Amino acid sequence: MDAQIDSQFSPTARKFLEETTMKSLFGIPDEALDAIMALAYQLYQLGRYPEVEVLCRGLLAADHKYWWSYSLYAATLRRLGRLSEALAEVEKGLAYEPNEPKLLFMRGEIGEALSRETRPKKEPISPTVALATSTTNPRVAA
Repeated sequence: MDAQIDSQFSPTARKFLEETTMKSLFGIPDEALDAIMALAYQLYQLGRYPEVEVLCRGLLAADHKYWWSYSLYAATLRRLGRLSEALAEVEKGLAYEPNEPKLLFMRGEIGEALSRETRPKKEPISPTVALATSTTNPRVAA
């Protein structure tokens, strides 16, 4: 839950929001959510990431405690190039399942990808400069 919004609620209200899901409020059967998850996964495999993103948001709105929805949503965001958002979703999933191997692995993978993305890129050495500074070049070696 967003820290700014979280501070507006009493401890009792926060507990209710954390423990209650749309699934429990509306009596949504697990089978219905499983069918949506299966469809989302099939669409993910087909590369239809915008549709998967929408379905994952719906799944998380229905049951914000299920780690697999966070996993698929994070994988989708990663494919869309939104690494910071993907990592945030993994962290949300880990709040509910702190030892889930899939989420822990994803955290490492996405974190590594983010560090590569933010690492300063080295300028490629031009072939002319490389030859001019090489000790095998007789003009430089002399």
